[in-house]
This record gives sequence, C-alpha cells and structure tokens, in this order.
Amino acid sequence: MAPKKSKQQELFTPKKMKLKKDSKKKKLKKKKISNAAAPAATVDSDWWISFCEKNPPLPGSMVPEDEEQGFKYFFHVSKKTFEYICSLVREDLISQPPAGLINIEGRLLSVEKQVAIALRRLASGESQVSVGASFGVGQSTVSQVTWRFIEAMEERGRHHLKWPDDNNLQSVKNEFEKTFNLPNCCGAIDATHIIMTLPAVQTSDDWCDQVKNYSMLVQGIVDDKSRFLDIVTGWPGGMTIPKLLKFSGFYKLCESGERLNGNPVILSNEMEIREFIVGGANYPLLPWLITPYNESDEVSGLNAVHEAARSVAVRAFSQLKGSWRILNKVMWRPDKKKLPSIIVVCCLLHNIIIDCGDCIEPDVSLSGHHDSGYVEQWCKQADPVGRKMRENLAAHLEHIK
Repeated sequence: MAPKKSKQQELFTPKKMKLKKDSKKKKLKKKKISNAAAPAATVDSDWWISFCEKNPPLPGSMVPEDEEQGFKYFFHVSKKTFEYICSLVREDLISQPPAGLINIEGRLLSVEKQVAIALRRLASGESQVSVGASFGVGQSTVSQVTWRFIEAMEERGRHHLKWPDDNNLQSVKNEFEKTFNLPNCCGAIDATHIIMTLPAVQTSDDWCDQVKNYSMLVQGIVDDKSRFLDIVTGWPGGMTIPKLLKFSGFYKLCESGERLNGNPVILSNEMEIREFIVGGANYPLLPWLITPYNESDEVSGLNAVHEAARSVAVRAFSQLKGSWRILNKVMWRPDKKKLPSIIVVCCLLHNIIIDCGDCIEPDVSLSGHHDSGYVEQWCKQADPVGRKMRENLAAHLEHIK
C-alpha cells in the first residue's frame, strides 16, 4: 500500500507547515526556560581553525592547500554561500537550548559550527561518530545539530525551491529553445532511488524495488540551470515511475489546467506547441510531458534532441547525490518519516549553491549515472494529444535543419 499523502510526499504543504510552526512555538517556550537555568559558557567561534587542526592533510591527500578551496572541499559550498546559509538558520539555531550542544572543552557551539557539522554530515555521508570526531563533539551532538539544521532549513530556505513565476518561466523556455530548439519547453523531469536498509519489522514489498533494494523514490523537475523547481519524495521504491508521477501534486495541477497552461507557440507551419516538459521513456507520453520515440518508430531526429534536453535533469541528480553523499550511500535504518526532509534540504542546498553564484565542482558529480544499476522500464501509456504534440515537435526540428 502507498503511504498517505503528507508534507513529506508533497513539498511544503502550507497546512502541515503551520502545524509544525505551532509546535515549534511550544518548544521555544521550554527552551527559554532551559536557557535561563543554563550555566554561562563561552562560544566556540574559532571552529574552522580547530577543524583544520583535527583534520590535517595526509600525504597524498586531495585536500587543496588554498584555504578557500579547502573549505569547499569539506563542505561543498564556498565561504560566502556558507555565511548565507548561516544567516537563514541563525535565529532558529540560536533559540535552541544549550543542553547537548557543548564541546568537550565546555564551550557552546556557535551557529557557524552547528551549520558546519550538519553540512559535513550531509556532504560526506560519513557516520555521526566520524563527523563528531572531526569537530571534537560526540555522536549525539552531531545527531541533534544535523536534525535541527534540517528542520530550520526546510522552513527558512523553501523560497529557493518553487515553481517559477511567468517572467522566470519565460527565461527557462527561452534557454531551452536557444540550446535545444525546443519551443515552450519548461523543464526536464527525472527520478532516482535513495537506497536504505530496514529492520525486519519494517520490510515490505512496497519498499523493495526492481533490483531488490529497499529504497525511497525522489522525483524532480529542473530548469535549464539544473535547479530543482518541484520535488516529490517519501514514496516507496517499489512504486512504478508512472504511478509516482500520478500521485504528485504537479501532475494534478497540470491535468486540471493550473500548471503548464501558458500560451501555445505557433510555429511557421501553423502547428501549435503548448507548454511542456521532457521526460524519459519510463514516463507516460502526455500533452504536457513529451517522451522519446520507441527506437523502432523513430523517423526523425527528435530523440537525440530530446535526450540532450532530458540530460539537464540527469545532471541535476548526479550533482545532488555527488554533492550530498548522504543520499548516495546506503542509509542505515533511517526514520522513513524524517528521510524526506533530509532529501528536500539537500535539494534546497543544491539550489542555493546555484542561486548564490557558487559553482558545483565538476569532480563532485557522480562519475556514473545517478541511479546506477536501475534500468528504465518503457512506459506504453501514450495520450493521443501527446502523440500529436510529439509529431509537431519532430516536424519542427526537421523544418529548421
């Protein structure tokens, strides 16, 4: 059985966020009382120096000697982007009680150190014990700090992941047409598996996917810069891609005419092209979702252009899993209710890097496919209007040769 629709499955449901906010206020009251009774302690503001001392480059190490590059090597963001992330979550992390957030030396963890601990955990995918040792804190502190950061980022950073307004969407369409000759293309869609181990009491066929891994699915729609515009997660890996799409809010909005509903483009041969996105052969062919021709049916050069445009989404997931390695490693018995929040925050961080003018280093992306070991299962579902749309696009590409 598929899980009930929740905030984790549909990104940033307002009602759920409100409940979360109310519960935060209650916690905040308790935190203030706790703070009042806490003993005075100095703040650990020289965390970066201490971190470098605890993690000296080993012979043959790939850690850059330049400080700025070394910082990015460990946290996958520049110092400037790091400072921006700290500014987003500062208020929430300051309001947390000091209990459990004290160094071995007895100093309170600064906001910067808390963010660094969380980013290192997400970027490296190393164990909490290993991450804690590199910062001079215990495993439980790493656990608390990382989860508090995730909660804060999910609330404070959500404006970095949303469907674009008309002006921004037009820019996306312009870039897809300029680069791939696809008029009115609004993005590319893809999906990936987050692999995990589960205790025997939680295992079921729902969570067991096509290659016998227990996994959770993530579906993302990206723009021309490989920024995520829409994310759906929380659904079990045993679900098919077409079913995942149909359970998404994006699908419902498109089917009801509330999204991808802009003016059609009229081509020189008087054919109409409505707003659409491109997706792989594992997705259904719909009026607003164009998939490739079956190899035996193709009579045009559409497939090559289509694959080039779709690769924007493939690249985004390769960068996501490469930058935030926690998503690329086998998760050891994760809390299935919390895992969607971790995934969403990693997508937010991916977008923030791009929005801040930061760059994702080429060697960070996964060298292979983001869903290594999984084979696309061809979806035979094809809407007649979708077929006509695809024919129009194929004819358009032939015409402009």
